[in-house]
Amino acid sequence: MSASKPGMSRRVATGLLVGVPAAGLLSRRTIAQEVIRIGAIFPLTGANSVFGNQNFQGVDIAVDLINDRGGVKGSKVALFKGDGHNPQGAISETNRLMSREGVKIFVGSSTSAAGMVGSQEAERNGAFYWEGMAVANGYSERGFKHAFRVGLNASGLGQPAPIYAAEVVAPLLKVEPRNLKVAVLAEDSAFGTDVSKAVVEQAEKLGIKIGLKELYSARTTDLSPLVLKLRSLSPDVIIATQFINDAILLQRQMKEMGFAPKAFIGTSAGHSTISFAEAIGNDVNGIFSSSFPLEANPASLSASTRTDLEEFTRRYQAKYNTVPAVQESLGFVVGMSLLRDIVGNAANTTAPALRETALKADVPVGSYINGWGMKFDEKGQNQRAFGSVVQWQDRRMIPVYPQASKLREPIMVPLPAWNAR
Repeated sequence: MSASKPGMSRRVATGLLVGVPAAGLLSRRTIAQEVIRIGAIFPLTGANSVFGNQNFQGVDIAVDLINDRGGVKGSKVALFKGDGHNPQGAISETNRLMSREGVKIFVGSSTSAAGMVGSQEAERNGAFYWEGMAVANGYSERGFKHAFRVGLNASGLGQPAPIYAAEVVAPLLKVEPRNLKVAVLAEDSAFGTDVSKAVVEQAEKLGIKIGLKELYSARTTDLSPLVLKLRSLSPDVIIATQFINDAILLQRQMKEMGFAPKAFIGTSAGHSTISFAEAIGNDVNGIFSSSFPLEANPASLSASTRTDLEEFTRRYQAKYNTVPAVQESLGFVVGMSLLRDIVGNAANTTAPALRETALKADVPVGSYINGWGMKFDEKGQNQRAFGSVVQWQDRRMIPVYPQASKLREPIMVPLPAWNAR
């Protein structure tokens, strides 16, 4: 959001118009004190813009709701976009929002590439960074004082996949878990590397042997050599960590080459967005994804959280004309946890005050619409965030694990032929 000219108005994220008097009548600093200014660093253009915009839209709805409920301690919230489409973009946009818009609180970031450097710039300049989506384990290993992650790390995102393969998929295939043939695939960024490492480590703990582990560039335009390797191995289960373009590419090329495993488990990102289903149609049915939770079983939520869920769903559909999914739900949780439970309980909006509040936060499980709670360790990692498994059924994501989130039984195991999905 650029600076307003004298006599013009500034749009706050809720759509509220805050009048800005002519220059000289009211200083920029006084204006800044009327709103709580939040910088949103997401990849809004480029290869990962699908996730970035969906995450941002979830945060946007949280801001709408908070403002319509009276704001934070009576102050309205203004959301300022920053396009972190690559690391340099995240760096420049974080600094731009700090210097030009007076932002000292940030939320992000969809990708680890953006979150790692955006939080670094915020820390260097005494700002507060609230991460929800970037999962690289290194995010919380840097000793930063004012960078917190309310979402999952790579281990939390990757571990449910082999657990689900052992506990649910193997019995459905009538195979002992230790006899499963598993292939682990991942794009080679920090996201893919860290999540796939967590998958392999958890599989080994369960006694599952990995027949193939393959890293590749997410920018590739041809995964047919990888499909040939998979065909040679003929795995029972593929566990894949992919962004959207390479996730779509792999499914299309497997179909073209007439190959499919008995079960396919993604690990969020490319496999947990409506765009995936829109691209491959009915071929999405039967695919699992170890994911950030889509939604919790309403019975596991507090009464106020059920109200939040209803409000989020209604508002999102009205504003964006589509049904919210995993990435949007996660953005809403990130926004609500920051504004209601951190900024709303802090003595002021400085980074030290927000840090103190975050370290004292003790929010029970079931307090957010995806079933999470909030309790940080000394490194700033939320210990009450957990992963789940969803399955695409009738081109919709359906929670199937854990029990608190489960809405239906899994279907299509083993996967039928491509033309039967």
